[in-house]
Amino acid sequence: MKMKLKITLAGPKVHDVGYRVFLLKNAMNTALPGLSTYNWEADGRQQVIALVEGDEVRIKAFLKKIEMDRLELAQVT
Repeated sequence: MKMKLKITLAGPKVHDVGYRVFLLKNAMNTALPGLSTYNWEADGRQQVIALVEGDEVRIKAFLKKIEMDRLELAQVT
């Protein structure tokens, strides 16, 4: 079963800390067929938006990995 998911990482410092590469590496490691990421700003906060496509098992594994591993230089709220 194919799923689509939108993930928003937001806070005072989420740009220029390696989040897009981090997300790409984790998507590749979990064999997700679709990932698109971009930087955005809204309400005075930086955001990294990720659009993910894949089956439920791979998306759950991807989410678990990115929730457990935080980037040291990032400030996510």
